[in-house]
Amino acid sequence: MNAVDIMVRKAESMAKALERRALAAEQEGKLPAETVRDLSAEGLFSLVKPAIYGGKELNAAAVLEVCAALGKGCASTGWVACVYNVHHWIAAMYPDQAQGEYFGQDDVLSSASFAPSGTAAPTEGGYRATGRWSFASGIDYADWCFLTARVDEPRDGDPAGPYFLMVPAADYHIDHDSWQVSGLRATGSKDVVLDETFVPIHRALFLPSLLSGTSPGSRIHQGPLYHMPGHPFLVAVLATPVLGAIQRGVELFRDRIVERRFSHTGQRQAEQPAAKVALAEADACVTAARVLLENTFIAIERLVPGASPLQHARISRDTAFAVQLLVRAIDVVFENVGGAALQESNPIQRIWRDVHAAQAHAAVNWNTQALAWGELSLDDAN
Repeated sequence: MNAVDIMVRKAESMAKALERRALAAEQEGKLPAETVRDLSAEGLFSLVKPAIYGGKELNAAAVLEVCAALGKGCASTGWVACVYNVHHWIAAMYPDQAQGEYFGQDDVLSSASFAPSGTAAPTEGGYRATGRWSFASGIDYADWCFLTARVDEPRDGDPAGPYFLMVPAADYHIDHDSWQVSGLRATGSKDVVLDETFVPIHRALFLPSLLSGTSPGSRIHQGPLYHMPGHPFLVAVLATPVLGAIQRGVELFRDRIVERRFSHTGQRQAEQPAAKVALAEADACVTAARVLLENTFIAIERLVPGASPLQHARISRDTAFAVQLLVRAIDVVFENVGGAALQESNPIQRIWRDVHAAQAHAAVNWNTQALAWGELSLDDAN
């Protein structure tokens, strides 16, 4: 059994416990501390963490398999695990000094917000940053947060544009009242606030260099994992917990069809052709989405710095389309499972809400990604 299979087995073995904790986690609006401890102890947050800092240093596909397995138990848990994992990869893209500070903490965890909703101005030794950033998943347990700030007047010789700031928990404020949502509740994706916060220069990374695979870390780490462009990877991972959640939703639907009898006729739902067709459609959507995502992660691992915009756009397009397929699958389930699925204790209604919440993420918006790929494809043909 290889290293990835071992980690997947660990994730699969925890799925039932995560499902039992999911309702309480949702009501609390964050993962239980017990869940964070358990996953950390099993190394399930260290899939792409550099080996020199005690990580597994596996491949991008490991995130797909492990976070999908966790998502079968709880979509929010799979989502936060995905976030914690890929942020170790992000930290590995920073200069040596920043990496030493970040990975110097035992069991370090971090959150992030990519929208450039704050600003930073140069000052002696670094930047002063101010702003409010939303959707910082897993922030309650984070030791650091990566925040994108616009730099309009950069330091001498530096480019203007978005910078990714690595900020320790002591230097930001969490707005605990900012996360009142209908789906992915247990991700605890709250707002983070900075007010003239100092960020030293070594913790400020020009965002395009991270996304294109030309950041300082790609010159420090030799493994192929740290030489691929970041943008496609950071987009595709968002579909992984959704895949697992809907796999579980289809399993629950199948069980429900077998058990359910209609009170007015006494007929078993399993005897209805419509139920069989619905099950087939939902299962086929999940199967197609998994194949598409597996191929997408293979493509990500083959990308090199300088890959064409069309190659990048195809990965984002395929990820968004996979999410479309998964949404269709859970919609079919929800439309056919009956009123019992509306009970708060029934995982199917939570899966339905979580999946639609995930679909709302800008990075997997179908219209945006399809349009971007279509324009580049036609430009390339001219």
